[in-house]
Amino acid sequence: MLNILKFELRYRIGRPATWAYFGLLAFGGFLLAANNALVSSEKAFANSAYNITILMMVFSIFSALIASAVMGVPVYRDIEHGVKNYYFSYPVGEKEYLLGRFLGSFLTLMLISLGLVVGLVVGYSLGPVLGWEEAERFGPHRWGAYLNGLVFYLWPNLLFVGTIFFCLVALTRKIFVSYVGSILFFVGYLVSQTLTQDLDNGLVAALVDPFGLAAWSEATKYWTPGEQNELIAPITGNLLLNRLFYLALSALILVFTLLRFDFQRFLGGAKAKKIVDVGAVPDTMRDKLGARAGAEKLDGRTPAMGPPPAVRQSFNNGVYFRQMLSQSWIEFKSILRDPYFLAIITAAILFLYLDAHLGNSTYGTPSLPVTYYMIEAKNSTYILLVMIMLVFYTGEVVHRDRTVKFNQIADALPIPNWTLFGGKLLTMTGVAFLLATMVWVIGVIHQTVEGYFNYDFGQYFTDLYLLTFPQYLVLMSLAFVVHVLVNKKFLGHVIAIGIYAAVLFIPGLLDIDYNMILFGSRPGYIISDMNGFGHFISGVTTFNLYWLAFGGMLLVGALLLYARGTEDAWKSRFQLARQRVGWRPLAVLGASVALFALTGFTIFNNVSVKNQYVGFETSQNEQERYERTYRRYRTLNQPKITTVDYQVDIFPEDRAADGRATYTVHNFGETPIDTIVFDLSYDKTVFNINEFTLGGEAPELVKFDEAVNFMIYSLDRPLAVGDSAEMVLDVRLDFEGFANEGYQSAIVENGTFLNSGLFPSFGYSGGSEIGSNQERRKRGLEIRDYGLPAPDDAKGKSTLLFDANAYLVDFTATISTAPDQIAIAPGKLVREYERDGRRVFEYQNEGKIQNFFNISSARYEVLEEMHATPTGQSIKLQIFHHPEHDRNLDRYMDAMKRSLDYYTENFSPYQFDQLRLLEFPRYASFAQSFPNTVPYAESFGWVADFSNPDDTDYAFTVTAHEVAHQWWGHQITPSATRGANQLSETMAEYSSLMVMKERYGEAAMPQFLKYELDRYLSSRAGESKFEKTLLDNDDQSYVWYRKGAMIMYTLADYVGEDKLNASFARFLDEFGQRDEPPFPTSLDWYAAIQRAVPDSLQYYLRESFEGITLYENRALEATSEPKPGEEGKYLVTLKVDTRKITYDGEGEEIDRPTERSLIEIGVFGEDTTNEDGLEVKNALYLEKRWLTPGEHTITIEVDEEPVEAGIDPYNKLIDRVSDDNVVSL
Repeated sequence: MLNILKFELRYRIGRPATWAYFGLLAFGGFLLAANNALVSSEKAFANSAYNITILMMVFSIFSALIASAVMGVPVYRDIEHGVKNYYFSYPVGEKEYLLGRFLGSFLTLMLISLGLVVGLVVGYSLGPVLGWEEAERFGPHRWGAYLNGLVFYLWPNLLFVGTIFFCLVALTRKIFVSYVGSILFFVGYLVSQTLTQDLDNGLVAALVDPFGLAAWSEATKYWTPGEQNELIAPITGNLLLNRLFYLALSALILVFTLLRFDFQRFLGGAKAKKIVDVGAVPDTMRDKLGARAGAEKLDGRTPAMGPPPAVRQSFNNGVYFRQMLSQSWIEFKSILRDPYFLAIITAAILFLYLDAHLGNSTYGTPSLPVTYYMIEAKNSTYILLVMIMLVFYTGEVVHRDRTVKFNQIADALPIPNWTLFGGKLLTMTGVAFLLATMVWVIGVIHQTVEGYFNYDFGQYFTDLYLLTFPQYLVLMSLAFVVHVLVNKKFLGHVIAIGIYAAVLFIPGLLDIDYNMILFGSRPGYIISDMNGFGHFISGVTTFNLYWLAFGGMLLVGALLLYARGTEDAWKSRFQLARQRVGWRPLAVLGASVALFALTGFTIFNNVSVKNQYVGFETSQNEQERYERTYRRYRTLNQPKITTVDYQVDIFPEDRAADGRATYTVHNFGETPIDTIVFDLSYDKTVFNINEFTLGGEAPELVKFDEAVNFMIYSLDRPLAVGDSAEMVLDVRLDFEGFANEGYQSAIVENGTFLNSGLFPSFGYSGGSEIGSNQERRKRGLEIRDYGLPAPDDAKGKSTLLFDANAYLVDFTATISTAPDQIAIAPGKLVREYERDGRRVFEYQNEGKIQNFFNISSARYEVLEEMHATPTGQSIKLQIFHHPEHDRNLDRYMDAMKRSLDYYTENFSPYQFDQLRLLEFPRYASFAQSFPNTVPYAESFGWVADFSNPDDTDYAFTVTAHEVAHQWWGHQITPSATRGANQLSETMAEYSSLMVMKERYGEAAMPQFLKYELDRYLSSRAGESKFEKTLLDNDDQSYVWYRKGAMIMYTLADYVGEDKLNASFARFLDEFGQRDEPPFPTSLDWYAAIQRAVPDSLQYYLRESFEGITLYENRALEATSEPKPGEEGKYLVTLKVDTRKITYDGEGEEIDRPTERSLIEIGVFGEDTTNEDGLEVKNALYLEKRWLTPGEHTITIEVDEEPVEAGIDPYNKLIDRVSDDNVVSL
């Protein structure tokens, strides 16, 4: 065995392929390291222990192909080289032979894997030196992290996959099985991860992940950037079980192979044919055999042979074309009958089905299987499977003749090259067509199984055959050309997959996104029930033709260089290519070049001229220039708008709109205004200001910086302090053609969604500056941790957060649109009529509102109801929706009613007499609250499947949140200061939780609180600056929503919901509908909360609002026993441990307070089902206790047999590990 091992090592080390693989991993590691790949936060080092480990784990997944090549070859090589029979005469046992080959190959694989480490170390060392990343982004080399990654992750993972591939070849004698195995293994891994993505059971998720990524991610998911830099995940718990399980499984597979392996079976080859002794055959059978052999005689004479039949030879293009079709059909049928192809297809079908089934959910709630979701299942991992299958089977088709030793016969046949070449090309075209059709078939099957019969075959056909099939052809053409040119199957596989990988990953690493130069790239597109394929289809189709033409050019070159015969040297192939040049290939080449040029010109004209493409680096440069040039205008006094009248004409069919704004503006500042600056939301290519007047005069345009959309006007007559004037703006927004990316969706044929960005805003925009401190540091810009001033800043308190250009305004709007559409704007609809064949809607608000609006237009159906609140208000409720989306309207309507009831009872009266929800296309995925109007994206609940009561009813939840913004955001209008957005988002989230608790009961709330807790903890782990407190947070949504919601929910539980709401009602009474400064700040809000909280709980405000505190609560053990002498009663003894830790914004521990905390203790019986069918905990005891940090033993008496007990069982406190709060008895 040792000699075989040494031989294998010497052989492999001397092979160029070994060092090619080593170099490939080294190059990949270098690129990823030098470009800071996969770093979760700007605060984390590029070479943190965390990042090194995850890179090694990810590489182990994608190194399966290398493992299949290295581990699948050694035993097959003896068959391929014809030396297998020598082993019959060698004094080598079967197990020694196999183990020697295995160990030699695996040691080689370990050597190759060190290329990754070399690449990472060199990349992390040279990255800052070469200036690719700043030096501060790299820490010291953590050699322990490299060793940990190799020993516990990379090498065990390669051992597992390598063992599988080695044993497959050893038992089947077929190298192709190894390649297929790598594909099936990859598919199986993806399927397992899809199946377990929503599992709460970490053990199951860990055991079905052979690479350990799930278990490792679970162990590290809440690590802060500082912890990511320093810590190495301990190999304990589920992570230890995962590693041991797959090491044991590797050993079992190898032992099984050793026991099954047999020289006779492995080296003996095909069974010998049985020789028949004719003499032993009966006479009758012998006669038949003789007749078949032509040995029959007549009158003792062999019958004379007649003249051979005349054969008419025909060599013309028609014959060659039919031969090409015949060859293609034979090849295609051969692929369809191939058991390995069927295995891969079956796995792909399973994955596609599961992805369609599980891939479209929001907050864990699935969507209905609408057709566009079925189609989009192909856009995730399926496209990777398509690439792999096209590469492998292109290689099989191109090299089949050589594989079966028929190549010299086939090459000598009297048929032209294009017949052989075209037949193989048509075969793979059929495979590409089949892969596209599978999506249709699986989609319809899944829809049918789910009982959804609203198939949209038009969407299937358009997407799969007009948009997707051409994309697969482009990918196939590349693989085909590579295999023809390389003329070596495995090398062709490696090069083709390498090119695919480069196309997928390098643009992201190098920040290149210009589709015209990225092979096979095209604009993204979104299918909408409301707007179909909309404006995307022209751009995608043009790019498809562009790349098909490019592929055609490559294929002509490949045809000319197509190798026939035994001579495949490049010199000979080029000589033959010159001889093969004729009018036919030149005609095809000319047509391809013409189409390529035509579509290329069309693309450039649309992307770079009509839509002004700007690359990432150019965009960053312009942002820097914008700040350096114009930041001096940030303090320039600008007018405030006090009244608005909008007239907007929408032309959905042209994707254009004309807008005219008539403002009354006022100078509330301390200096006259002689300069007005505009910041535009759209580029000059699509946006134009036709007219701008102030007081009837046109200001002089001093400068228009088109690159950053910044305009400076000079006033002949300055607007004096305290004066007002009429301002008129007339604008045109006109989208033409298509862009590099197709998301210009403000105006579409059905589902226009415009907002205040239709008109210029006054002043310098801080939001247009570079936000990344890493990038700012690199460019020498001042580091900015905050984008808003402190809560006590006077200018900030005199500016509204959501519109710096105005205070509350008198609002009117007249909107015209297509005759079959309804146009909607904030306010009450006061008039509707037709004008010039167009439909016109006039809206007006009776009171003042923020100049924060949307304008929508679509072919809506309307559901309308009148609702009377408990306080006596009568409110018209309307839902404007796509006619086919009527399934969940009752949920939206119920949420509106319950929200209005709760908020009017607990906070203040609703300020309008109507509330409307409306749907817009799924080009965005949000809901947003404007005055009395709440737009919802098409994908946000309209097609959700809420049939399972245990799923989150997010349509209800989000509606309650958005309706709450009519109070928190529109009655309370926050100032433009740090922390002020808590008054809007945290309060809206708190309000919605209260409505949910009233609707579903407190026992149903833990699943929502658990979600908020998980999102908060995981988000802070990726923080790129530092975590901010509730009182000074200006841009961290996870603090607004997740942390804020949990703290407010717990606070209401501590002090009483009614008492806290009463304080908020007083806060609304003081600051609500305020139309002049100062506007409320986080300090005003905090003061209102403090007044509602007793002294004993002020500690909770300090730790939650003023600092960052995390709890570590654990239920250690619990026992129960019947209470002596009292039947039906039980005594529960619960041992718990509690502590809390305060952190700074960097995630570093500051202190471990010793003060006592109020924490809930619970004992539960068997879970029950509430009236909504939701499974909830059955609380037998639920009380709060004051506990100091440390261990406590608590005895509790309950009236039913308990099954669980714990500390903070409903996850009301921010606990870093909340899964250990409850234990079974």
